[in-house]
Amino acid sequence: MDAQKTDKSEDDGYFCHIIIPSKNYQESKTFYENVFGWKVEQQPGTNFLDVRPPSGKGPSAELNSEVKVIIPSIRTSNIEAKLELIGKFGGKRLTRKTSIGKDGEHGYYALFKDPQGNTMCLYSPK
Repeated sequence: MDAQKTDKSEDDGYFCHIIIPSKNYQESKTFYENVFGWKVEQQPGTNFLDVRPPSGKGPSAELNSEVKVIIPSIRTSNIEAKLELIGKFGGKRLTRKTSIGKDGEHGYYALFKDPQGNTMCLYSPK
Protein backbone atom coordinates (compact mmCIF):
# COMPACT_ATOMS: atom_id res chain seq x y z
CA MET A 1 0.00 0.00 0.00
CA ASP A 2 2.81 2.47 0.75
CA ALA A 3 3.96 2.21 -2.86
CA GLN A 4 0.58 3.70 -3.89
CA LYS A 5 0.91 6.80 -1.73
CA THR A 6 1.97 10.10 -3.22
CA ASP A 7 4.28 12.55 -1.54
CA LYS A 8 2.11 14.33 0.96
CA SER A 9 2.42 16.93 3.61
CA GLU A 10 0.98 16.75 7.10
CA ASP A 11 -1.82 19.00 5.80
CA ASP A 12 -3.20 16.29 3.48
CA GLY A 13 -6.13 13.93 3.78
CA TYR A 14 -8.53 15.66 6.17
CA PHE A 15 -12.00 17.06 5.59
CA CYS A 16 -11.46 20.82 5.26
CA HIS A 17 -14.65 22.21 3.73
CA ILE A 18 -18.32 21.29 3.24
CA ILE A 19 -20.47 22.52 0.37
CA ILE A 20 -24.13 22.84 1.41
CA PRO A 21 -26.84 23.23 -1.25
CA SER A 22 -29.04 26.33 -0.94
CA LYS A 23 -31.61 27.71 -3.35
CA ASN A 24 -32.48 30.57 -0.96
CA TYR A 25 -29.44 32.18 0.64
CA GLN A 26 -31.40 34.49 2.94
CA GLU A 27 -33.46 31.61 4.34
CA SER A 28 -30.33 29.48 4.84
CA LYS A 29 -28.42 32.40 6.40
CA THR A 30 -31.25 33.08 8.87
CA PHE A 31 -31.52 29.38 9.75
CA TYR A 32 -27.82 28.70 10.36
CA GLU A 33 -27.15 31.98 12.17
CA ASN A 34 -30.12 31.56 14.52
CA VAL A 35 -30.01 27.80 15.11
CA PHE A 36 -26.23 27.27 15.39
CA GLY A 37 -24.81 30.76 15.83
CA TRP A 38 -22.76 30.41 12.64
CA LYS A 39 -21.37 33.49 10.89
CA VAL A 40 -22.63 33.61 7.28
CA GLU A 41 -21.18 36.16 4.85
CA GLN A 42 -20.45 36.70 1.16
CA GLN A 43 -17.51 34.65 -0.12
CA PRO A 44 -15.02 37.02 -1.80
CA GLY A 45 -14.83 36.64 -5.57
CA THR A 46 -17.80 34.21 -5.82
CA ASN A 47 -21.60 34.10 -5.73
CA PHE A 48 -21.57 31.82 -2.68
CA LEU A 49 -21.72 32.40 1.08
CA ASP A 50 -19.07 31.37 3.62
CA VAL A 51 -20.29 29.68 6.79
CA ARG A 52 -18.12 29.57 9.92
CA PRO A 53 -18.92 28.25 13.40
CA PRO A 54 -18.33 30.75 16.22
CA SER A 55 -15.78 28.44 17.89
CA GLY A 56 -13.68 28.23 14.73
CA LYS A 57 -13.57 24.44 15.16
CA GLY A 58 -14.21 22.05 12.31
CA PRO A 59 -14.10 22.54 8.56
CA SER A 60 -15.29 25.68 6.84
CA ALA A 61 -18.50 25.49 4.80
CA GLU A 62 -20.27 27.36 2.03
CA LEU A 63 -23.83 27.78 0.87
CA ASN A 64 -23.90 27.05 -2.86
CA SER A 65 -26.80 27.32 -5.31
CA GLU A 66 -25.12 25.17 -7.97
CA VAL A 67 -25.04 21.83 -6.11
CA LYS A 68 -27.87 19.45 -5.18
CA VAL A 69 -26.17 17.34 -2.49
CA ILE A 70 -23.81 18.05 0.40
CA ILE A 71 -20.24 17.73 -0.87
CA PRO A 72 -17.37 17.20 1.58
CA SER A 73 -13.97 18.56 0.55
CA ILE A 74 -10.69 16.79 1.29
CA ARG A 75 -7.46 18.76 1.42
CA THR A 76 -4.53 17.63 -0.69
CA SER A 77 -1.27 19.16 -1.79
CA ASN A 78 -1.47 17.57 -5.26
CA ILE A 79 -4.88 17.40 -6.94
CA GLU A 80 -3.60 15.80 -10.14
CA ALA A 81 -1.85 12.96 -8.27
CA LYS A 82 -4.94 12.31 -6.14
CA LEU A 83 -7.18 12.24 -9.22
CA GLU A 84 -4.86 9.63 -10.73
CA LEU A 85 -5.14 7.48 -7.59
CA ILE A 86 -8.90 7.96 -7.47
CA GLY A 87 -9.18 6.55 -11.01
CA LYS A 88 -6.78 3.71 -10.26
CA PHE A 89 -8.85 2.58 -7.28
CA GLY A 90 -12.30 2.69 -8.87
CA GLY A 91 -13.31 6.32 -8.50
CA LYS A 92 -14.17 8.74 -11.30
CA ARG A 93 -12.95 12.28 -12.02
CA LEU A 94 -15.87 14.66 -12.57
CA THR A 95 -13.95 17.89 -13.16
CA ARG A 96 -10.38 18.91 -13.80
CA LYS A 97 -8.38 21.05 -11.38
CA THR A 98 -10.29 24.34 -11.34
CA SER A 99 -9.37 27.77 -9.97
CA ILE A 100 -11.37 29.23 -7.09
CA GLY A 101 -11.56 32.97 -7.68
CA LYS A 102 -9.34 34.84 -10.09
CA ASP A 103 -6.09 32.98 -10.85
CA GLY A 104 -6.53 30.59 -7.91
CA GLU A 105 -6.51 33.33 -5.29
CA HIS A 106 -8.63 31.07 -3.05
CA GLY A 107 -7.03 27.79 -4.15
CA TYR A 108 -8.17 25.03 -6.49
CA TYR A 109 -10.68 22.19 -6.50
CA ALA A 110 -11.70 19.12 -8.47
CA LEU A 111 -14.84 17.02 -8.06
CA PHE A 112 -14.82 13.23 -8.10
CA LYS A 113 -17.00 10.21 -7.29
CA ASP A 114 -15.78 7.40 -5.06
CA PRO A 115 -16.48 3.77 -6.10
CA GLN A 116 -19.86 3.91 -4.29
CA GLY A 117 -20.99 6.97 -6.28
CA ASN A 118 -20.52 9.59 -3.54
CA THR A 119 -19.57 12.99 -4.93
CA MET A 120 -16.64 14.61 -3.13
CA CYS A 121 -14.22 17.45 -3.71
CA LEU A 122 -10.44 17.76 -3.55
CA TYR A 123 -9.12 21.12 -2.37
CA SER A 124 -5.60 22.49 -2.64
CA PRO A 125 -4.36 25.98 -1.78
CA LYS A 126 -2.08 25.87 -4.84
